[in-house]
Amino acid sequence: MKNDLKVGQLVCSKRGRDRGKFYLVIEVIDDSFVYLVDGDKRRMENPKRKNVKHLQAFPLVSEELAAKWEAGQRVGDSEIRRVIASFQRQVAGNQDAQ
Repeated sequence: MKNDLKVGQLVCSKRGRDRGKFYLVIEVIDDSFVYLVDGDKRRMENPKRKNVKHLQAFPLVSEELAAKWEAGQRVGDSEIRRVIASFQRQVAGNQDAQ
């Protein structure tokens, strides 16, 4: 399976007890696994390791956060929550338009 996920991309869990929860990808481990954060339960200090088969990817990527992560800069959990909330509004708006 080809993994097309990018750092900073919005994803939603399709399987597990966190089903329906939105996350941002902070690291691509390999073709099968990524590390995710939501700024709430899964903070930067404790990212979630998740199989990409159990994720629904959205075409929204936070280039700003991705650049910070790749440069090794610290990103606050509040900033992650803000970006996820903004992306969720965009996703909801796109679904309402359809």
